[in-house]
Amino acid sequence: MKTKILYLLLIFSLVSKAQNNNIETFREFYIGSNLSFESSSLNGNIIEEIFSGYIDNNLKDRILNLSDDHILNLSFKNNISYIENLTDNIFYNFSFSDITEINAKFDNDLLKLGLKGNYEFQDETLEFENTRIRANRYQQFKLQLEKKNKNSSFGLGLSYVHGNHNFTVISNNASIYTAPMGLYLDLEYDINAFSTDTTDFSLFENNGNGIALDLTGSFNVLNHKLDFYMFDLGYILWDNNSRNIFVDSAYIFQGINIDNVFDFNDSVLEISNILDDYDNINEKNNSFKSYLGANIGFKISKEIKGNRFGLITYGLNNKWQPYLDNEKLSFNKIKQGFEESDYKPYYFVSTEVIFNNVSLLPKIGYGGYTNNLNIDLSLVIRKNISFAIGTQHLEFLFDKENTYGTGVYLQIHKEL
Repeated sequence: MKTKILYLLLIFSLVSKAQNNNIETFREFYIGSNLSFESSSLNGNIIEEIFSGYIDNNLKDRILNLSDDHILNLSFKNNISYIENLTDNIFYNFSFSDITEINAKFDNDLLKLGLKGNYEFQDETLEFENTRIRANRYQQFKLQLEKKNKNSSFGLGLSYVHGNHNFTVISNNASIYTAPMGLYLDLEYDINAFSTDTTDFSLFENNGNGIALDLTGSFNVLNHKLDFYMFDLGYILWDNNSRNIFVDSAYIFQGINIDNVFDFNDSVLEISNILDDYDNINEKNNSFKSYLGANIGFKISKEIKGNRFGLITYGLNNKWQPYLDNEKLSFNKIKQGFEESDYKPYYFVSTEVIFNNVSLLPKIGYGGYTNNLNIDLSLVIRKNISFAIGTQHLEFLFDKENTYGTGVYLQIHKEL
């Protein structure tokens, strides 16, 4: 890891020294943090009760009555960024981010099994279709260059990704039938699972390396500014000691007979025989590829008349993040990435309300990981050191019943 970082810093240093000393220097420094939790089914009241630390039977029943399927997304990101100009119209941005992401999609039957067990579902078949779970932790070192002209700009960014940990589970079809009185269990399942080395769970352990690409462009047309962007299109290639597990099977479990509670030898042998029956489990240590969540979209901005308002902006954001590296780049692969991101197109409109050195930045959006409107609001205080604090779901504060997410972010900005 140290060698890779040194290479990046060397590039950063060479770029810095290449600038023209005769131009006026522009420098900015940012540090920020963003925590977000969103769901397609769990409303604000449920989220608040879950994070209180106690889930009783009443809460379990309420959760199970919410929806037939569930999408959850948890994101925690910390970053620092430095921006400087090389010439009058060329800028570079060097940033470091520490990122933890958990994303899951599963249906209600799996949640029933997780919250209630199988006792209440005797003589019933619980079916789990299109279950997907992934957890990623990594650091990202990014260098971006941007050229700005009077009516247009173009930017290019390249990142080195330092992978820490990954856990991925994919099951297209699975079911469990519980016979009356629990006489036997009938299991059918297909599972693909991937996991990085579990011998060391330290936060910055290096279990993989990757790259990512950014592309941006903007144009001024008819008093409007059009921005197009693609951020973090990339992947992490995890090490050869990662675990790859593939299972496709049907199995009937009829329990274990214990003849003598004081002598477990025969029972242990019976358990061993049961495990031996799973000869269809294909497990090996091998590298695998996981994709970052790429943000792709555009926005249109226009100035509002008056001194109290900044720009008004309309935009659309989407995510591309397939689970498996199972085919070459094609239209099917592009479609797969959008579908498996579990992220619906996010439409938004935002503006800025200015009060001297203080601004309010409201934004109304629809889509993403939730199925309802959400309100983003941030407060910006411009001083020698500027601050911005906000939330992606302001509605959580006054209408928890119809809110499906919560989050907060903080940014500190300094011109150098």
